[in-house]
This record gives sequence, C-alpha cells and structure tokens, in this order.
Amino acid sequence: MPVKRFGSSARVVILAVAVVMTSGSIVARAQERAVHSYTINNTRNMRFGEILLVKKDGIEVYNTTGLTDCPADLWNRMDLDKVKKHFGAFRVEKNGPHYWMMDSQTVSFGEKASFDGLEARWVATLNLAAAQKAAKGSKPYQVFMPKKTQRMVYFRGKPVYEIVDADGHVYVLQAHEEQFPLESLPNLGEKLKELPKGWRFRTRNLVKDLVLDLKPDEAIYAIGDEFHQYYTRIPQAK
Repeated sequence: MPVKRFGSSARVVILAVAVVMTSGSIVARAQERAVHSYTINNTRNMRFGEILLVKKDGIEVYNTTGLTDCPADLWNRMDLDKVKKHFGAFRVEKNGPHYWMMDSQTVSFGEKASFDGLEARWVATLNLAAAQKAAKGSKPYQVFMPKKTQRMVYFRGKPVYEIVDADGHVYVLQAHEEQFPLESLPNLGEKLKELPKGWRFRTRNLVKDLVLDLKPDEAIYAIGDEFHQYYTRIPQAK
C-alpha cells in the first residue's frame, strides 16, 4: 500500500483515536512493549496532543497526557521532517491539540519519547490497512465500538455535555476541540447542525460521580460529532 496515499486518511483516524487513547474500532497491537497503568488527575480541560508515526508495519501513536500540557510553542514549531528522520517513519502526523473533559482517568502507556523537544508516551500501534478502511467509513453520529482499557471519572457537581440519541441512549463528551473553549460548551448544541432526527444535545450537572470503567472484553459504544469530538455511551443511562 503506497504510504503517500495515507495523508488525509491518517488525519481522520488520528482524530478518531485521540479521545479513545488507543485505537477506536481499530485493533491496537502491543508488539511486546512494556506498558504501565497511570492514574492522571485534574484532567478536565487538560490540553493534550498526539503524534502519529506512519511506518511500514503500522501507525505508532504517542500521547502527551500526563507528561506536559502540550505547550503551544513546542507543538507549533515541531519539525516533522526531523522527527520523521529520527524515528525512521514514512510520514509524521500531528493530532490536536485537544482538551480532556473527564476529571480523572486511568490509562496504560508504553515508553516515553521526545519529538523535537515535546515528550509523549506510546499508546497504540494501528494496522495501516484497518486504519485506512476505518477512516473512509468515519461519519458523524455513526456508532462504533472501540476496544480499549480506560477508566474515566467525571466528578459530582461538575457539568457534563451529552448527546442523547432517538432511543434515549446517552453519550458523554470525552474531549473538546480548541475551537470550542470550555466556557462555550453549554451552547455547543447550537453548532451541531448534523444531529440526526430525534437526537439532542444537553448539559447537566452531576449529582454523583460518573464513572466509565471501560474494558476491551466488554461492549463499548461511541460516536463522533461533525467537529471530530467524541462521546462514549453511558451504560444503562437514559
């Protein structure tokens, strides 16, 4: 498969995996890498970015969460040609910045690496063919089933931003884009022009902690909106 054809598709896949921390509906391969579980607190509105290294045997995804707040100066001035040469990649893509919406999360990371001065940790390796196929099929508000291990906690008393589908299933926002600052999110529904008939956006304040303890051997349902912001279904919530 010619790697040069992967550019635009890679961007779509990156957006899809960013808030998933692994691979969305694409299978991530550990490749005998040592991974460790980390609990990261105070993540609400935490800025993060991802770097994708496109190689012949897959797409290696690295994430800045828990290491830095993805400083704009380092992110913007990153020399992608320098990074590509250093890691032996065919192509390098940046995904972000994004901003987490949960208050705490537990995730697994692999080794740490520096990308022209910006530190990030490995989170997944994506199969090239599967990633390209997923990118072509990615549509707003189309339910997909990620396979991942991630514990997300939204604290009592904090607002959450949700999409409710026509059947009453509730999907909670995992991360927001830079074009929608935190203070603007209560009005996000006004921007969602492609919501299917019978779907709606809502804001609510939590009366108790909302905990999503996601495991790869359990059914997980997620959707994305037209701005590549992703939401996870709250089990049994309507």
